[in-house]
Amino acid sequence: MQAVAAAVDEEALLWRQLRVEGDARARERLLAFHQGYARVVAASYYSRRYHDEIEFADYLQYASIGLLEALERFDPARGVQFRTFAARRMHGAILNGLERFTEKQQQIAARRRLRAERMQDLKALAGERSGSGALPPRDAKQLLAFVSETGIGLALCWLLEGSGMVDDGAEAPSQPFYRSAELRQLRARLLQAVEGLPVQERTVIRNHYLQEIPFEQIAASLQLTRGRISQVHRRALLRLRGLLADQGDWSALF
Repeated sequence: MQAVAAAVDEEALLWRQLRVEGDARARERLLAFHQGYARVVAASYYSRRYHDEIEFADYLQYASIGLLEALERFDPARGVQFRTFAARRMHGAILNGLERFTEKQQQIAARRRLRAERMQDLKALAGERSGSGALPPRDAKQLLAFVSETGIGLALCWLLEGSGMVDDGAEAPSQPFYRSAELRQLRARLLQAVEGLPVQERTVIRNHYLQEIPFEQIAASLQLTRGRISQVHRRALLRLRGLLADQGDWSALF
């Protein structure tokens, strides 16, 4: 009992030092004082997890964020125990963190499905290879190597997509890969060429690459089969490849 009373007195003193005197060391000591409770709250959520994709350290980080928010907002003069006040903040922080993680995983999965659809169709084009291990181009010289290794169809995919790497959780590039002037000009010409495609092909390319809509949803909106959309997609890429080849855009880069 004496130990509990001493702890209560110590905490009250720390709150007074923080709120009245603005002692930053008191904030650090209060965080350390209640970090064990944050661990308990995190462990309670972790024990009820549905999968192992999120580690306990992440749960603890979310709880610690809630603890810090509670520390900044708590007013000891109201007569409420800090842990009662902090519990709601920590619960909310954990749930928000889990929600953001789930949304990100769903976005990654959707992007992977989109990329898989493109790769499947490109493999069907004569002379194309999957290029699954190829690095995306980041300047004009690398684009030449990329075209040589994977075929122009895949290079068109990277240009239309507008980013050098599909976000699979491993890396998120801070700048678009077509940052050089030549690649920006080529992408602008490619987008202009897209606008000149027949209506059905233009719709598929714009929806799939610029709005990231899966073939299945495009098929439903156009009242066509998934296989038909795939055919339109391949035909559009072949037409774009021919347009750029006729205009000499690829050779003009180098």
